[in-house]
Amino acid sequence: MTSSPRTICFLLHIILLFSLPWETASSERTQGRALVEWKNTLSNTDDVLRSWSTANLDNVCWNWTGINCTNAGAVNEIKLENLNLSGTLKSFDFFSFPNLARFSLYNNSFTGSIPYAIANLSRLVFLDLGWNHFVNSIPTEIGRLTKLQFLNLAVNNLNGTIPSQIRHLQHLHLLSLYSNSLTGQILEEIFSNLTRLQYFNCGRNQFQGPLPSNLFKLSSIEVLKLGETHFFHSIMPPTIGNLSSLRLLDLGRNMLQGNIPETVCNLNHLEVLDLYENSLDGVIPPCLGNITSLRYLSLNSNILRGSIPATLCNLYSLEGISLSNNSLGGQIPECLGNVTSLRYLFLRSNMLHGNIPRVLCNLRSLEGLILSNNSLGGPIPQCLGKLKVLRTLLVSQNQLHGTIPQTWRLGNATNQITNSSLISGTELGLCGLSSLRFLDFSNNNLHGPLPRCLGNFSRKLEVINFADNQLQGTIPKTWRKGNNLLYFNLKSNHLEGPLPRSLKNCKFLEILNLGNNKIVDTFPCWSDALRGLRVLVLRSNQFYGEICSTSKTRFPFPKLYIFDISHNEFTGPLPRYYMENFEAMKHANNDEPLEFYDISSLVLKGNDFLTGPGWNNRSDLSISLVWKGKEVPLAHYDIYTTIDLSNNNFNGEIPRSLGELHFIVTLNLSQNQLAGYIPSSLGSLTNLETLDLSSNKLVGEIPEEISRSLTFLSNLNLSYNHLSGRIPNGQQFNTFSNDSYLGNAALCGFPLTVQCQDKNDEGHASSDTEDSQSFWIGFGWQSVVVGYSCGMPFGIALGYFMFKYGKPRWFIRLVIGR
Repeated sequence: MTSSPRTICFLLHIILLFSLPWETASSERTQGRALVEWKNTLSNTDDVLRSWSTANLDNVCWNWTGINCTNAGAVNEIKLENLNLSGTLKSFDFFSFPNLARFSLYNNSFTGSIPYAIANLSRLVFLDLGWNHFVNSIPTEIGRLTKLQFLNLAVNNLNGTIPSQIRHLQHLHLLSLYSNSLTGQILEEIFSNLTRLQYFNCGRNQFQGPLPSNLFKLSSIEVLKLGETHFFHSIMPPTIGNLSSLRLLDLGRNMLQGNIPETVCNLNHLEVLDLYENSLDGVIPPCLGNITSLRYLSLNSNILRGSIPATLCNLYSLEGISLSNNSLGGQIPECLGNVTSLRYLFLRSNMLHGNIPRVLCNLRSLEGLILSNNSLGGPIPQCLGKLKVLRTLLVSQNQLHGTIPQTWRLGNATNQITNSSLISGTELGLCGLSSLRFLDFSNNNLHGPLPRCLGNFSRKLEVINFADNQLQGTIPKTWRKGNNLLYFNLKSNHLEGPLPRSLKNCKFLEILNLGNNKIVDTFPCWSDALRGLRVLVLRSNQFYGEICSTSKTRFPFPKLYIFDISHNEFTGPLPRYYMENFEAMKHANNDEPLEFYDISSLVLKGNDFLTGPGWNNRSDLSISLVWKGKEVPLAHYDIYTTIDLSNNNFNGEIPRSLGELHFIVTLNLSQNQLAGYIPSSLGSLTNLETLDLSSNKLVGEIPEEISRSLTFLSNLNLSYNHLSGRIPNGQQFNTFSNDSYLGNAALCGFPLTVQCQDKNDEGHASSDTEDSQSFWIGFGWQSVVVGYSCGMPFGIALGYFMFKYGKPRWFIRLVIGR
């Protein structure tokens, strides 16, 4: 009996349906084995990939970490993000995953090259290998992944050029190559077919040449980030106005020149415009006020001139303005007080003048106000205390005068205060800023007392800088527990009275600078419990008495780099106990190094302010130090590791333990009453550049160890002591002048004119070369000729006589006495 075609077809369908589960199971187990083989080449998998095992091959699609499958049981997603995995893709079997659509290894520690076999993932839509350590070039085979919509290779160590084959990825919506080492010129052809591209980020690479013009024809693009890529252009491309969908444009930190083209004003959907750190000149186009969608405008660090356009006040959605480091003049537009959405206003380092507009007090959302380094005058508006969310207030290096605003209540009815800052009978000054983190009023002409609330109005306060003003009175005593203060600088004022002991509640304090005031107190022994203190400057005050010889703190000042208590009235011996515990001066980089710059230069660069000011970087702090006779601001203060105890009344000997501070750069013990010898252990301070022991009562010789070992020594002052003996020779010692040794009558040798006598010379006839030379120098050339003329014939005759008759006894007796 023959079967009909319909019956055969039916039977084939039945066989196929029964075989599907077996095929699916087989595929799942095969892919599982491939994943296990790859896992075995990786590190840090024990916890995060515990489910990947050969004993669990039947559950690959059900409970394997990071694995998803199609309904047919084929792996279509591998998502291993943020798992701290390390290894390579060398053992990954790309052929075993023909249905893979999403592959993400984002934020791990994978290394090695991206294999060319990745092209076998022909159905891949999403590829994220960003934030790893992949090296070498981007494989050209990546252009065969024609279904790809998302490609992220950011933050790796990739090099070479962008392969032109990327032009084949016509479905690409996102392409991020940010922060690699890619070089060369970006080819025009790459963007010829990427008509669906919405996000392109190639910032922080090393490209060369102009910006590709085809890039500015992509009307679909919404985010364009090309910052820090070394692109150059005579002007910004005028065709930039064609990007009608653009929401974010970042061309910061390149080499763009010329004026900002007015075609930028055609970008009606633009929310972020970031052109910082270029060489753009001319004026800020007033037409920017037409981009009503604009939220952040960053033009800082160019050479823009003119005034701040009042048209910016039309941008009612504006949240951040950064125009710092330009040549802008005029006054701050008062109409900015109407842009109530404003959160950040950064105008540092321009030529602005006039007063700080009081209308800025209307900006109730303001979090950062930076007006430092201008020519602003007048008083600080007291109404700024209304800005409840203000976190950063920097107005240093201006010409502000008056007193520091602080909380005060209305008195009797005779007070005629009618300004708009009154709130329920109370004027909220500085003390109303309960969210403040950074406060800098330094380098102005402010006078009057410090606000009494200084230590307790904001628990979030990290930086206080009132340096270089004319403030009077005492330091407030209201430092409460739980504060976050890191940096406290009151130097160069007229503050007096004692230090408040409540400062010991500032447990996180790293920098304390109270120099050049009129503070009267003993040494603050409680300060040695501030475990994070790195800089302590008390110089030029009226501190007195002996420094604590013992401490309740087991390891005092473990992180101190700068200890400056010079120009005071301290007495007694040097603080041996403290110096023996300066661990940071004994060991290089004992903790994370901090670099810092003048707080007035603090500026949010680029798009940092998109996520709120990046104030978590504690490196933007400043300190100054008298170094080589001049007061200088320091960067990398751990490089200028310093002890300055000069101009006090310390007595006793210099402790040998100073020689253990191997990484100290400056040591100044001058202008004291120190006695005894210079310890030879100072020869161990091999990083020392400045050594000043002048104007003491030191005796003895200069140790040879100092001349041999201190190869970096560039400043030496041993003058006005009671030192004696020969000045040692050495590489550095041979460069010092007489001034280094003045006032030491018993010193001799180079560079002094006083010659040293031999130690064995006791008045007898000397046989050394120097005496012989001086003997012969006393005779003129005539005496030598006469002696030679007379002696020569006598010598010849005597020689002949001895040769013929032998040695006569009378001659022997005459010469040798027998």
